[in-house]
Amino acid sequence: MKYSLSLRVVHWVMAGLILGLVAVGFYMSNIEADAPDKYELYPIHKSLGFIVLMLFFIRVVTRLKSHIPAPPEGLLSWEVRLSHFVHGLLYVSMISMAFSGYMMNSTYAYVEGLDMFGLFTVPDITEKSEYWNSIFHTVHEYTAYILVGSLVLHLAGVVKHRFMDASENDVLGRMV
Repeated sequence: MKYSLSLRVVHWVMAGLILGLVAVGFYMSNIEADAPDKYELYPIHKSLGFIVLMLFFIRVVTRLKSHIPAPPEGLLSWEVRLSHFVHGLLYVSMISMAFSGYMMNSTYAYVEGLDMFGLFTVPDITEKSEYWNSIFHTVHEYTAYILVGSLVLHLAGVVKHRFMDASENDVLGRMV
């Protein structure tokens, strides 16, 4: 049995956005401050990150309203527990990354609101604060590594079940 179409669409859209955001985020954090494209990437990164934040909430509501297929019967109990743990870690890191990014923008003294591709501005939800900005920056930075680690575990599980297990344990077909 497959996941609902709406859940599969949200999953793959978020997956593409998150992979791109993580790659661009690591790129931005490791290039020189005077690199010509560094500050052109920030507004795009922030806008796409806010879209991920909104999609996260859509995903949670969609997941709560959707029928979730039971794990394949051939999976061992430790594999099911590990899968639940990794999915939980993914959800926590997705919301932590997106929310801390938005809060970094809200607390940053040199911007007002979050410009969404020049179409509209999402208002700040807190006062400007160098102290809180640095805390949210730290959360954003460390959560990036947790997110990457959980993505690696998630993908390793998909590869294992796809290529090393019996065909009835292939979980990828449920999400495509």
